[in-house]
Amino acid sequence: MKKLVLFTMIFVLAISSIGICAVPDPNSGIGDIQIGYNYYDLKKTSGGIEQGKTGFNEFYGSVGLGLGYGAFVSHAQTDKTSYTDFGLKTTVLLPNVALMVGQRRMATDNAASDNNLFYGASIKQSLASGFAVYGTYQKGSHFRDEVIGITYAMDKNSQMNLSWKNYDDNNGATFKGIGGGVNFKF
Repeated sequence: MKKLVLFTMIFVLAISSIGICAVPDPNSGIGDIQIGYNYYDLKKTSGGIEQGKTGFNEFYGSVGLGLGYGAFVSHAQTDKTSYTDFGLKTTVLLPNVALMVGQRRMATDNAASDNNLFYGASIKQSLASGFAVYGTYQKGSHFRDEVIGITYAMDKNSQMNLSWKNYDDNNGATFKGIGGGVNFKF
C-alpha cells in the first residue's frame, strides 16, 4: 500500500503540475514543487466517548503550474484511519486564498472505504521576520478537515510549522490536537 501511495504521489506530481499542501503556498509558480511532513498528536472521540490519543502522520506534495492553478496529493495515516487526497486548486480570484476541489479516498476504523468529493479553501498571510499564519478547510459528504497554524521560514526554501487540526471522519470519530512539521520548496 505504501509503495502504491508513493507511486501515485509521484505520478500525480509529474503529470498534474499544479500546487497546494497542508501548509499552503497559494502563490506557487510554474514548476514550483513542495513536499512536506506533519505529525499530529490527536485526541480521538467517537460517539461522545474519549478513545485516547493517536499519532497522525501526514505526507504531502504539490507542483505549481503558475497563473494561479495547481494540483496536490496528500496522505494521512493513524493506526486505524487513513485517507489520501487528490485535488486541484486555483488562486485566480485572490492571491493569498486558494479554492480547491478534489477526491478523498478514506479507509477508517475498519469501515468501508469511501471515495469522497470535497471542496475547500486555504489562506496564508505573511507576517514579520519569516513568520506566516495559515488555515485550510476541506469538506466532503462524510468528513470535515480543518487546520490552522503558524509557519517560520528557516530559509528561502524550507519552513517549520506548528498547527491545530480538527478532523471528523466517515465513521463518526473526531480527531483534535496539535501538530508540527516541515515543508520544503524546490
